[in-house]
Amino acid sequence: MDSALAKMIQGAAGTGAPTNPSSRYYGANTLEYVGHDGVAVRYLARRIVPQPGVYTSTQTYSVSEGDRIDNLSSKYLGDPLLYWMIADVNSVMDAESLTQTPGKNMQLPLATGVPPGARNG
Repeated sequence: MDSALAKMIQGAAGTGAPTNPSSRYYGANTLEYVGHDGVAVRYLARRIVPQPGVYTSTQTYSVSEGDRIDNLSSKYLGDPLLYWMIADVNSVMDAESLTQTPGKNMQLPLATGVPPGARNG
């Protein structure tokens, strides 16, 4: 791993970065691109968002005024950094959009562990 990528990953440890087991990118591969100038650049491999059906155990939740996705993740999944699982099970890219409309129903994955393929496709 080149030093720039290593510094980025190490500097973000504990923030949901690839070194945090709660991160959707935990364990993701790194790839290398070599430009025309011969300079190699390492980057994180693309994460394929899993189909919502990979989460076989879900419950319906009705959004209340003041709900935040990180608080719901903490309450129902035991870790605020697992908010991305809620986004995945609802097929949305912007997790915060799920809590913008009080009364809207969304699915919450049950805290039964990360299903195979959820992290890195």
